[in-house]
Amino acid sequence: MSATTPTDPQRHETGWDRAVWPLLIFVLVLVMLIIAGGLLYVAVRHPALATPLQVATGGVGLLATLVTLMVTLPRR
Repeated sequence: MSATTPTDPQRHETGWDRAVWPLLIFVLVLVMLIIAGGLLYVAVRHPALATPLQVATGGVGLLATLVTLMVTLPRR
């Protein structure tokens, strides 16, 4: 009789798998905060750019929200 590995339909997570997602989320939030800080700095130093930056930031926020909804809702 040959030794075969049993097929397990459930995937076992390792320590690496559990650590990647929180680290990835942390890095993404950190990058977004750095970008937001840069935009705030530009808006304060150059008041004429404040309105266009607000519109652009709102558009990017709306796009990010829509992409998040499109990715998460089909998985339910």
